[in-house]
Amino acid sequence: MSISLAGVIGAAVGLYMGWLDWKILKGMLQAAETKNRQAGGDGGVAARYKALWSALIFGVPVIGFPIIGYLAGNMLAG
Repeated sequence: MSISLAGVIGAAVGLYMGWLDWKILKGMLQAAETKNRQAGGDGGVAARYKALWSALIFGVPVIGFPIIGYLAGNMLAG
């Protein structure tokens, strides 16, 4: 199985986009938890399932986007 240069470039772009998306979603999760705690709550669903949400937020963009980027780059290059 040969690896195409266009696929590798697509995967690199996908990894960068996944990293950005991960940072944004991680900040939104922390903001939701902080907002709930400041309102007098216990952190809500964001705090209760923080480990699960963190794993999903990391896994989907950082692992999924490079795969999609590689496949897209490979298909566009032919």
